[in-house]
Amino acid sequence: MKKIIKYHRLVLLLITFTLVAILSNPSEREYLEMTGESFYETLPDGLEVEIERVNFFLFSTYTPIVGNEYGITHLGVYGSFFQISDGQFDYPGWLELFN
Repeated sequence: MKKIIKYHRLVLLLITFTLVAILSNPSEREYLEMTGESFYETLPDGLEVEIERVNFFLFSTYTPIVGNEYGITHLGVYGSFFQISDGQFDYPGWLELFN
């Protein structure tokens, strides 16, 4: 009987964490608010910034693309952002798996 109760508590806990992660997955607007607009002001004329978002439902990754160069990738999870790269000049290899 105690094993069944522990099992149900564990399942309920996992479901709760999953729902909270899905509901608090940050949006692209929140990412832009977090980064600020400072890098937009320093761009030469003709260059635009594109934000690449890869949505994994529980979390998302955001990478700015200026020209053909990829910038610093951030992981958005539980309403917060964490830097997961120092900036790259090519497409992140680990994201190729999800294309």
